[in-house]
Amino acid sequence: MEPFKKNSVLVYEEVKAVKFFLWTFYIILVPYDFIVYYIYPYFNKVETGLPYGGLGFYFHLLLFFLLPAAIIIIKKGYPEKVKYMYFAAFILLDTINNVLIYWGSNKEFNSGHILEVYFILFSPIFVSKRFFWVITLGFSLKYLTIGLIFQSAKVLFALGLILFISIIAWILLSRFQSYITAITSIYEDMRQKEKLAVIGQMATAIAHEIKNPLSSLKGFTQLQQEKDNGDEQYYPIMLNEIDRINAIVNDLLILGKPNTAIKKPQKLEEIIQYVLSVIVPHAQRRDIDIILDTKTSSVLLCDENQLKQVFINLIKNAMEAMPEGGTVTIRIESQNSGIKVSVIDEGCGIKPDQLAKLGEPFYTTKQSGNGLGLMVSKKIIEEHGGNLIINSELGKGTDVTIYLPVP
Repeated sequence: MEPFKKNSVLVYEEVKAVKFFLWTFYIILVPYDFIVYYIYPYFNKVETGLPYGGLGFYFHLLLFFLLPAAIIIIKKGYPEKVKYMYFAAFILLDTINNVLIYWGSNKEFNSGHILEVYFILFSPIFVSKRFFWVITLGFSLKYLTIGLIFQSAKVLFALGLILFISIIAWILLSRFQSYITAITSIYEDMRQKEKLAVIGQMATAIAHEIKNPLSSLKGFTQLQQEKDNGDEQYYPIMLNEIDRINAIVNDLLILGKPNTAIKKPQKLEEIIQYVLSVIVPHAQRRDIDIILDTKTSSVLLCDENQLKQVFINLIKNAMEAMPEGGTVTIRIESQNSGIKVSVIDEGCGIKPDQLAKLGEPFYTTKQSGNGLGLMVSKKIIEEHGGNLIINSELGKGTDVTIYLPVP
């Protein structure tokens, strides 16, 4: 495993948890053994002292020798390893101690330590399911092994206690992880909204500054093209690039505006049919078939022009994912109290790491893309009370699904 980054918040929290673990480990270890082996026997008029034949004070001494090693490991940037080191050392020394005390003796096995309960109950603090299972299975195997060696049924009580405490720890661990997941999700959502707000403000200012001179530039270019009738090599390229800049500016304006959609009852099939009438000629030139599979008839309360823009973006993306041709399937289905629209292509698919970033500002997997089309589409769908989900598999294609509510 690679060393943690020094400035990582997670590492900082892990170091704090480990330090707390070390303090409480020794605070519990020494007083507990002192009470069990000295105070309690003294008041009960029985022999005091550590069990005869065991490791004695070497048990505690060896555990204290772990402290300098733990400090070095933390400083080297591996705090997560300390808890495993202490668990392995404790279970090894405790097992050796028990074998030395009871092996060849007539005494009935009767052992256990409060630190076993401590390890299990403390595991949720580290928010690590792996550590939880390591210590739970480790202590269970220890008592099963000792029970078989010394033929003692008392280990069943210890196993039952471990199981009971483990259930409590598991509930706490699950709640901690659920809470952390919720906090992370809220943080990511807030970060995305802040990013969109900043981009929106910037986009509106930039778009307004660009749009007017852009219109003038296109007009003068067309005028110059009419004057130079003999030169048709560069003017179409210039006009196409101006149109492309204008499309980007329009996307920026949508991002910068609040919800300005003018919603009216519209038939979804008619919106998609219009989009297909525009796109099909381009698809035919690319050897791409577009299939419309309608399994329901539905009326949506929507902004017709905005939804047209969404479906144009999605179908164009699907076509660009199939440079060698193929089939784009548009499927419309009823879904609970809404409509499900899927745009499915047979392209190369999207890598998982790229899929997670789709919809972020200015992130695109296309060489000529600007990273705004999908972002704008998501914003439009969300403003219509729906959501947009992308599923993709490398080598098989991509399925973009839109869920829209029906009034």
